[in-house]
Amino acid sequence: MLAIIDGDVLAYQACRPRWQKKVVPVNGVYYVELDEHGKKVPLVFDKEEDREYLEESWLNFQEDLKTMTDALFCNDYLMAVKGDGNFRYGLLPTYKMNRHKDPSKQNNFVPLIRKLAVLEDLAVESINCEADDMMRIWAEEARLAGKDYTICSIDKDLKCIPGKHWNMKKRTLEEISVEAALKHYYIQLIKGDPTDNVRGVPGIGDVKAEKLLKSLSKEEEYQEVVVDQYMKGYGEDWEQQLIINGRMIYLQKHLNDHFRINDWPIVREIKEA
Repeated sequence: MLAIIDGDVLAYQACRPRWQKKVVPVNGVYYVELDEHGKKVPLVFDKEEDREYLEESWLNFQEDLKTMTDALFCNDYLMAVKGDGNFRYGLLPTYKMNRHKDPSKQNNFVPLIRKLAVLEDLAVESINCEADDMMRIWAEEARLAGKDYTICSIDKDLKCIPGKHWNMKKRTLEEISVEAALKHYYIQLIKGDPTDNVRGVPGIGDVKAEKLLKSLSKEEEYQEVVVDQYMKGYGEDWEQQLIINGRMIYLQKHLNDHFRINDWPIVREIKEA
């Protein structure tokens, strides 16, 4: 069985919190130092402490990888990590801009662990795309080859891929059917992805999007609802907005694969009218 692993999540989880090593507990309670404005005083680590932390994190990464593959009885795996570039930024400059940029809230060792994983031939960098795209491509290749696979991540966006899914945080296994994966994808097209700053149809969130597709089961029916909602929400700009959002949300099945709507029956019907 093939494990298809989100290396970005694995790297993040491997970099355990450091603050407990600098804060002494009093009666089992950890107190942090505050400045005159009531804000936490940043913890300072020297080079030797940084070196030890990096070594510990790399060891955690390798141990977590082995623990996961053992739990899944995997004899093979493919791992993707963030690389240089992402075509989505060229299409939508505000993509992921809502994520915090405060250096104090970012773990600078996570990128180092990703680089180490690549240098040690444990992972592959996703160039001009996302790790999610690489995972979707590998899953599609495995499906076509008739090979059993498990998606390993915590990212809900990957639930557009049918098959087994291992939640790396909860350590639970879930089976996503072809029907459920398809519906999940079209729900995302309607509601967008606020986490990545991708707008969906104005005024539609998770609950309403799911309700719109709940009684449907055919892909053409999903497409009709998506187009109808975009026309109501964006008027004459519906097609442009749908294409932009679709290209942000859609995960590639191969490197030259991109979101398009020209082959949707409802779109052809509208253009021929």
